[in-house]
Amino acid sequence: MDLVVDEMHAGTDERTWLGSTRLRTLPPLQISQPRRLVVVAPHPDDEVLGAGGLMQCMQDRGVEMAIVAVTDGEGSHPVAHALGVDAAWTRAMEATVALARLGCGPVAVTRLGLPDGAVGAEFPLLTETLSDLLGPGDLCLTPWRSDGHPDHDAAGAATLAASRVAGAAVPEYLVWTWHWVSPDDPIDPWPTCRRLDLDRAQIARKHRTTDAFTSQISPRHSEAQHGPVLTDSVLQRFRRPFEVFIEADV
Repeated sequence: MDLVVDEMHAGTDERTWLGSTRLRTLPPLQISQPRRLVVVAPHPDDEVLGAGGLMQCMQDRGVEMAIVAVTDGEGSHPVAHALGVDAAWTRAMEATVALARLGCGPVAVTRLGLPDGAVGAEFPLLTETLSDLLGPGDLCLTPWRSDGHPDHDAAGAATLAASRVAGAAVPEYLVWTWHWVSPDDPIDPWPTCRRLDLDRAQIARKHRTTDAFTSQISPRHSEAQHGPVLTDSVLQRFRRPFEVFIEADV
């Protein structure tokens, strides 16, 4: 599957998702108090889009939080370096602002600097690194191993492999699945999907937080042939009053 996201390839629209019984009938997500929350983000913004509400819930419980930034997201602006734009720095700063807006306070961020778009080539290194970072009692959030972006898929698979060694629980969050799947598609994870309802304050905070990713929302720097990565139709999926997670069998 080739993942194409632009105004011409809007994917499954949010009205279709919200009008389906699929999401309305999901069982609630149940999470006991973890020792620590570790959030794996293939690119700066994935963690907030897919799990910003759950991150707030853990923050409210006083759970220690750590972010693993797998790549710096530099691949979103392929000609940025030639134009004198440091895409990696820009995206790292946006992620810092986003975490602050989310109300997470000072968060330990481990930046691995793996190549954007080629995380799969570093699968053994990523798995080993995550195995060293995780421990028993940790709750580790990662994209679904079949989310549809190669970096997401590799990060999800590596996290699950590492969690088996470390004894951590691993709910998987969805980012690009909402784009290429429709409610009636018989994909594997539906039976293990769980729903986390957010309160009004959490919804508003997450909405404001997604606005921090300016480089992804506005047209790419001096690349007139490209539109924004996070189009309005994409952002609608992450401004719902709930989030969905897959209870991974580890």
